[in-house]
Amino acid sequence: MPRSFARSPWPPRIGWTLLALVFALFVWGLERRADLEAQGESVIRMLFVPSVEQGTLVRRGEDLARFVREDSGLVLRSEVPTSYAAVVQALGAGQADVAWMPAFAYELARARYGAEVRLQVVRSVDRFAVVITRSGPGQPEDIEALAARRVALPRSLTAALRAKVVARLDARAPGWVEVPVESDLEAVRRLVESPLEVDGAVSSHVFSGPSDLVGDGRKELEGHRPGTLLETRIVDTTEAPVAEPVAHYYGCIYTRSDSPYRRIADLHGRRFAFSDETSTSGAIFPRLLLDRHGVALGRVYYAGGHPNAVQAVWDGKADAGAAFYSPPSAQHARDGTLVGDARHLVMRRISDPDARRRFLDEVRVLALTDPIPNDVCVVRRGFPARTWERFAGSLDRFIATPEGQLALYDLVAAIGVAPADDEAFRGFRQALAVAGIRIEDLMAAEEQKLANRRGQATPLPVPEAKAP
Repeated sequence: MPRSFARSPWPPRIGWTLLALVFALFVWGLERRADLEAQGESVIRMLFVPSVEQGTLVRRGEDLARFVREDSGLVLRSEVPTSYAAVVQALGAGQADVAWMPAFAYELARARYGAEVRLQVVRSVDRFAVVITRSGPGQPEDIEALAARRVALPRSLTAALRAKVVARLDARAPGWVEVPVESDLEAVRRLVESPLEVDGAVSSHVFSGPSDLVGDGRKELEGHRPGTLLETRIVDTTEAPVAEPVAHYYGCIYTRSDSPYRRIADLHGRRFAFSDETSTSGAIFPRLLLDRHGVALGRVYYAGGHPNAVQAVWDGKADAGAAFYSPPSAQHARDGTLVGDARHLVMRRISDPDARRRFLDEVRVLALTDPIPNDVCVVRRGFPARTWERFAGSLDRFIATPEGQLALYDLVAAIGVAPADDEAFRGFRQALAVAGIRIEDLMAAEEQKLANRRGQATPLPVPEAKAP
């Protein structure tokens, strides 16, 4: 007869015991979260896109979480997923409450999952004011010569910068008369085209290359009206800059300074290097600018990065190119790169200061695109308003500390944050639509770049955008 074996009672008992433990942990987790919320200690999961070195993001995220917990009682869990798509999907699945991301990622999260923008990253620009007069005999040669004379003053100046230049004019050109105009460009245009109406003009000013056609009203008008730089001169500059917060950056178009291309229309049929096929500042917005001027390019290629596009222009491999532009800050003056646009990435490779200045003289910025929004902080759909208010207040107090300032710069390269709503992104959204660019394509391109940097073969799939 076959031998019979008694069935051990232990396996089913172990299984039931494990199941009971899992259930107990689940219940404990729910009770723990309920206890935290009952004590006013809401749990918030905050994500950062993997845009810079991950260790820095993790460390600084933990610094923020620790401060928020001590300051407000909110339990903040800061994490850095492995991809942009993972951040967007976590918002949609309710696995994340708050996320920091670029504008294109917000557009996808908004369209696919109804994410809401709450804050926008603010960066700093050091801006001066200059006083400009006409060149030539009998024209004012210094600011004192504008006493009792008419000066075009732009309404676009910030209050702080306006106060500085007005005080300077009051002290050194008593009796000067303000002629209000809308912008830096209009102030200089009034000066050169209406000599009977004004004798001087004021413009905001940032450092720029010697041949750049951006930086102040004189250079901007030179791009539209060649000869402006010869017909005008700067007779006074404010002694110290005003640090101005900005919530956007630009794309720009470069040419060699010794080239005959002085207007955008001159680029018709020419060789052009875009930085990257799906780059907002290095391709999409520059293409819109070129299209607006009716320019049909000749040979087009993608340089594989912002500094590569600048290098292609410098080397003469392209007649013009496109990359990002931001005005310089104090940091660029300290590190000797001087400018805040993509040229500073090339200048980092050049150690000799004289060689850096020669390079800056040889590659010029021809024109800027429309502004592009800075990165944003968004929340998932349905995130409690009261919890957000507590978090936002604590974040403000964190940023107000010296350590918080350093942490914010490491996390999102910013000096502060400002309230934002979706209306600020209407122009960005329309520009993408006009260019025929799908947000999913932008996201997929960023995922591929991230995968390439990590040596991965295939990035995570990007969710399709659709109305929430």
